[in-house]
Amino acid sequence: MVSPPGAAWRKELSRWAVLALYLLMTVQFVGCYLFLGRSYIDLDRFGHGYERLPFQTRLLLAPLFRWAQSSPHMIHYASRLAMNGYFFPHGVGPGGVVQLYLDIPCVLIAGWVAVRLYQASSRQHLLTWLVYPLFLVLCTVSYILHAVQNYRFIYDMPSMAFFALGLYLIYFRKSVIWLVALFAVATWNRETTLFLIPFFLLSACVRERHPTLAELSAEKAQGGHSGQGSLLPMHVSPGSEWFEWRRALRPEVAVPALLMLVYWTAWHVFIFHLFRHNSSEYFPRIGFNWQCIRRLRYYPQLLSAFGYLLPFLVIYRKQVHDAQLRIWMFAIPAWYAVMAVWGILVETRVFGELLPFVACAAMLVAEEAVVAAIQ
Repeated sequence: MVSPPGAAWRKELSRWAVLALYLLMTVQFVGCYLFLGRSYIDLDRFGHGYERLPFQTRLLLAPLFRWAQSSPHMIHYASRLAMNGYFFPHGVGPGGVVQLYLDIPCVLIAGWVAVRLYQASSRQHLLTWLVYPLFLVLCTVSYILHAVQNYRFIYDMPSMAFFALGLYLIYFRKSVIWLVALFAVATWNRETTLFLIPFFLLSACVRERHPTLAELSAEKAQGGHSGQGSLLPMHVSPGSEWFEWRRALRPEVAVPALLMLVYWTAWHVFIFHLFRHNSSEYFPRIGFNWQCIRRLRYYPQLLSAFGYLLPFLVIYRKQVHDAQLRIWMFAIPAWYAVMAVWGILVETRVFGELLPFVACAAMLVAEEAVVAAIQ
């Protein structure tokens, strides 16, 4: 069948128009995040190593903000922006400008990973264009729509981007050297990189296989796209024999996991010792979180950690036919357990690293519902 004249360039133009809209949406989100929330970290103290614990230990960006706060160019640029009281009614400093230009690519990277996971795991590819908008909606709810604890932290968006890239490397089974290198750098930014280890182990336990000719023919007949680079076993039924926990004990899996764990532990022992004289807010939050759970008024925010999608993902988890994504859901209770001890649950940003995964899984569930309704 011959395509009508101009179809190719119209398709390409539409693609670039959608990407431009995604960029504008991202700028809108990051701008709201920066200028509606209140920074909890003193950037001057952070840049010079005197901020409270555990915030000072997340020092990957400290040299960048120390430079920005003292750079004549950045100070002049920020002062010019601050003259526009319509957009910056409370002013803006060099640190805020750096966060703006740093957070935009970080959000784009995390959203790109959500889209790539969906493209690789979807059977129909009906809702690709909606994955990134859904991801931004989840970010808005988790990072901005707060009735209490409406703070922002300079390492939040980089942490989400680092974690998303880690999930990308794990899901697509890229070289473990890249994962270990990413882990080593990202750990300097925030300690939630520790959770990449269980994701890595869970994925390693998923047995890989290649689709048979019959499976390829059946999926093609259903309008699927098996040739899109999906890792198998992706489209196996939840009851199939696809999970083998002993695979996590193989040297090529156990050794990198152990090295990452040892590195993470050694780094935090060192960094907490280095800043041992700083004032500290590092203590268990079990009592505070329990008081929040006991009070009904906190529940709207407590349940919004994933934009209210988590209950639906739990109920309809079997609609996620991708084996890796389905098994990753078992890491969410562990995340909640750790955050219930060391995090503040109503500060829903503590779950932000999981948003690319949740956006992808939710869209897969929605796609299955759409297909079922059509059929």
